[in-house]
Amino acid sequence: MIRDILVNLSQGQEKDATTQYAVSLAAAFGAHLTGIAVAYEMDVPPFYMGALPTDFIDAQLVQNRTLADETAARFSSLATAAGITHDVRTMPATLGIAADTFSRMARLYDLTIVPQPNPDAPGPEAVIAESVLTEAGRAVLIVPYVQTKPFAAERAVVAWDGGRPSARALNESLSLLHRAKHVQVFRVTSEDDTDEDDQEVLRHLARHNLKAELRKLPATSSVPIAASILNEVSDQGADLLVMGGYGHSRLRQLVWGGVTSEILSSMTVPVFMAH
Repeated sequence: MIRDILVNLSQGQEKDATTQYAVSLAAAFGAHLTGIAVAYEMDVPPFYMGALPTDFIDAQLVQNRTLADETAARFSSLATAAGITHDVRTMPATLGIAADTFSRMARLYDLTIVPQPNPDAPGPEAVIAESVLTEAGRAVLIVPYVQTKPFAAERAVVAWDGGRPSARALNESLSLLHRAKHVQVFRVTSEDDTDEDDQEVLRHLARHNLKAELRKLPATSSVPIAASILNEVSDQGADLLVMGGYGHSRLRQLVWGGVTSEILSSMTVPVFMAH
């Protein structure tokens, strides 16, 4: 059951897609929603301190605290209008400390919601999203920066590869999947996959009173796995994608990219991920 939700609040935006989505999701589940607004502090290496005027650092801190307060106020207004129980906290911290603190907080919430990093407007979202996904030990719901619709999960695609992250994502998403009218288990297959593996996924969901359909697509060198998943989401008209994140070595992902990174950069619907 989803009763306790944490959301990272984006700053400097009159209309924060993630906050609006989180509020609608909390309302749908009757859950309490906690918003975190970070007043970012400059992380200046000691050998650079003399090069930056003290008044510049102080002015930047005051500006960031003002942004955090405004963000918190907008969140409270939205949550109050939606009639949900909520609280909001402002946290002065450098980006690294904020990411670590937010990830530790997420361990004691049923669901954590963060915004998708916007490549056209780089900000702290990428660090926060990656940290909570890899360090919190809980699933995270990532909301596209282009999201306009409130929470819905009528059509969901579960990207299944049989791995540990995929299994965690599937089972932590059950509360959301029970809201769906149509669940599609999508698998990009290799020569080692068996039909028995596929039927076990459907059996497990059926025991949870979830009827799902299975669709398999052979892996090819011409179509990346991430593209296959996103194409399936589009073809199904899905409004939720469930998948495992960072299934391989994190270092390998940093060097070579990977399905997780590709999905995060191109996603158009909310993505529920677990590591």
